[in-house]
Amino acid sequence: MTIFLVLGLFAGLYLLWLLFRLAVYALPVAAGISVAFWMRDHDYGYLAAALGGFAAGAVVLVVGQFLFTVIRSPIVRLAIALLFAIPAGIAGYHAVQGVIGFAIDPGMLLSTLSWIGGFIIAVTAWIRLTSLEISQPAQAAGAPPAMTTR
Repeated sequence: MTIFLVLGLFAGLYLLWLLFRLAVYALPVAAGISVAFWMRDHDYGYLAAALGGFAAGAVVLVVGQFLFTVIRSPIVRLAIALLFAIPAGIAGYHAVQGVIGFAIDPGMLLSTLSWIGGFIIAVTAWIRLTSLEISQPAQAAGAPPAMTTR
């Protein structure tokens, strides 16, 4: 019985780690699922809908990260970061509400903890997205360092 408690604890901690790690992908997943359902509703078939949804999610992720790293305008970067952080916060809110809802009754405490969890997960997604930066080209090996003049 004790081994099940320990394994359950590790499984719960692993799922929590996954939630924080994968929060930045909430927007691409939502876009991919939306495109897949749209394609399925328009009689494209299950395989085509799944492939189209996967492609749409990948495009949203790659384009969003590329734009965030290339664009230097703080307003546009803020908008892109919010586009990724808000769905992550919503997904985090519902995930925390679902997990903690098993332990406590619905009410003010559950709502408050869900809001706090959603906010923390949105901030985590924001931090993960803003940590993407363009790396500067490495200086060629053997080349003399650049000289500055005053």
